[in-house]
Amino acid sequence: MSATMAITLGAWLTTLSAHLPTGADLYAFVLGYWEVLRWAVMISAVLILISSLDDLFIDLAYWWGLLVRFCTFWDRPAPQRLLEREPEKLIAIMVPAWQESDVIASMVANTNNTFDYSRYHIFVGVYANDADTRREVEKVRQRFPNVHRAEVPHDGPTSKADCLNWIIQNILLYEEKTGQTFGAFLMHDAEDVVHPFGLKTVNWFVDEAAMIQMPVLSMDRKWTSLVACHYMDEFAEFHTKDLPVRSALARMTPSAGVATAFHRKAMMALVEEKDGQPFNTDSLTEDYDVAHRLSALGYPSQFVRYHARVPRQRKAWLRKGMVDIKRRELVATREFFPHKFAYSVRQKARWTLGISIMGWAQLGWFGGLVNRYYLFRDRKALFTAPVGIFGYVIVVQLLGLLLVEMIWPEAVNLPPVIDRHWVWVVVTINFLFLVNRILHRAWFTGINHGLKHVPLTPIRIVTSNLISFGAFWRASRQWLSHLMTGRPIAWDKTQHAYPSLSELQQGSGRLGDTLRFWNHVSEADLTRALEAQKDGYRPLGLLLLDLAAVDDDHLAEAFAERGETYASIFDPFKIDRDVLALLTPQEAARYGAVPLRRNGTGLDVALAEPLPADQRTALERRFGLQGVRSVRFLFAPLSDIAFAIRFAWGEDPFSGVRAQLARMRAAGHLDASREAMLWRSVRAGYARLGDILIRQGRISHADLQTALAASRADGRSLGETLTRLNMVSAADIEAALQDQRSARWLNEHLAEALKSAPVDPRHEPV
Repeated sequence: MSATMAITLGAWLTTLSAHLPTGADLYAFVLGYWEVLRWAVMISAVLILISSLDDLFIDLAYWWGLLVRFCTFWDRPAPQRLLEREPEKLIAIMVPAWQESDVIASMVANTNNTFDYSRYHIFVGVYANDADTRREVEKVRQRFPNVHRAEVPHDGPTSKADCLNWIIQNILLYEEKTGQTFGAFLMHDAEDVVHPFGLKTVNWFVDEAAMIQMPVLSMDRKWTSLVACHYMDEFAEFHTKDLPVRSALARMTPSAGVATAFHRKAMMALVEEKDGQPFNTDSLTEDYDVAHRLSALGYPSQFVRYHARVPRQRKAWLRKGMVDIKRRELVATREFFPHKFAYSVRQKARWTLGISIMGWAQLGWFGGLVNRYYLFRDRKALFTAPVGIFGYVIVVQLLGLLLVEMIWPEAVNLPPVIDRHWVWVVVTINFLFLVNRILHRAWFTGINHGLKHVPLTPIRIVTSNLISFGAFWRASRQWLSHLMTGRPIAWDKTQHAYPSLSELQQGSGRLGDTLRFWNHVSEADLTRALEAQKDGYRPLGLLLLDLAAVDDDHLAEAFAERGETYASIFDPFKIDRDVLALLTPQEAARYGAVPLRRNGTGLDVALAEPLPADQRTALERRFGLQGVRSVRFLFAPLSDIAFAIRFAWGEDPFSGVRAQLARMRAAGHLDASREAMLWRSVRAGYARLGDILIRQGRISHADLQTALAASRADGRSLGETLTRLNMVSAADIEAALQDQRSARWLNEHLAEALKSAPVDPRHEPV
């Protein structure tokens, strides 16, 4: 080190030491900070006390109402038989959707398979620039005739309210076209799992109040997922205690945005009030806003908790199998709430921003004393969220000080942080209120989700408070940014998930049940196939294809649903030759498998139908020898698999027509989507030789299996083996091959299809 550098460093250290506090100065600073902490404890204790007294009032009101109902006949629910006999209104179900392609088809299918009600239509609102969701809605619309795509003519996202307004316009247009009139309008989201008795409950109670709100609960989640499970706690308490009390005291119930039903007269009043836009597009919580507007218009709203006995199945106690039972259940909508901290903060920030901040700015304070009290409850999160987290910070500091005093008593000599008797009283009362809060939340969680979720309730309360503070901070920043820049606050959407069929407990998990769930096959065709299966075994999926009772792409989707994987159509001529080389054509035919693409050391493989465990293992081992570490099995239409096995490993027999397609694309007369549809039309219906012979009645499924085993043993083709075993004649083989369609026939078919192909490049496949 040079002398100059040493002098400079010495001068810097001298200056720094001159500015560092001495021991006396540091102690004075700590005392000053300690005084601030003492005042923080007093202020936080008082604010927490105010919030706790507010919660105590709701607790007492709930238990008093429960006692009155138990001791009297007041507010007893109508017998279920009356709800079942009530004439069915025509009900419109509104489902706003923005980037919901992952869940919307499952939600609509499950809704159609769940509701014990016949007169309803589902309108799904989709945006012009959300092609994936539009495609999924079109698929499900073809399967269920009561499903309609409600067009939002501009790009999204805008707001949920805007999407709902366009859904209403589509419903009114549908009424004009059909002459039908909807008696009620029901709001649901794309992740909702409905209850079988939900529409019957709406049908009965919507006449008593212009708007009704039914309970919304979380799906049961794994107990170790604190973020996901804290929704179970909160919604169980809020929809079992808080909302029923609010409905009884204020005669007004805010909408939860789902499981909310409007009587026709109420919806038409909202339409007229806002000139065709019943939902407030300036609000992120249009559900909260609309209930207050209805109240101002003189329309009552009501919270409805109804228990119904519904048919279920359970395991038999003294024998194998299942038994049919009638189980008493709360009519409630359930859904998967976010399981990650950041997603939860994002969702709750939208609620905080819409209800507490924008609700205050847009609605103000109005109504009588009870309504103003509930407006205070809706907005008190603006001080309870920061105060709660500030309380945790104080507790952590005090615990840290206590630990230091235990380890090194001489190091700390500070006055007590609580030196006033009344502060100790408040802190003690707050502790008792905390115990009360934990017991209440544990009680409501237990009765709605079971005792196994009770022990971690105190920990999940801490999780809830941390998320609430994060939501408060995010919502505050969004609101301040809006005020400073004037930019509108867009739809801050939460990523949604939907339960699988096994989680929904739809059917037994058999292929037929899955196909029925998706409405891919009729009950009559399924029964016919099962009866035919008794005469001679044939796998159900193939038998349904033989009977033309199901499409093979739908069959692939059903296999994928059962295997909890994906279904995919594919063009075999777009597969890399190196990937195809991972299997020989003979191996592909044996397993009914086609390798599609490599992802690093992983490989996607398309199957026509599920493979036995030993064949899957053998196939994975075969790929493993070629450097593949993980194999993901997908399901594809049988026609795609058969077509690939026949043509993909050889020379492309369609080069001429492909050149014609390329010229059409270059001229702007054909887009990629339409081209893919044309190729799919060529592959659709292409069948394996053995399947054709079975459909022609030449051989049985057992004969085919015998012949396949023999052909693999001696290396002959299937046709040669069948004639050698005298199962079919050479003429039968020739006729089946003609029926299988040659490359020449397929080229001619595609050329004809091109002549009638639309030239509009904006054409969207459905």
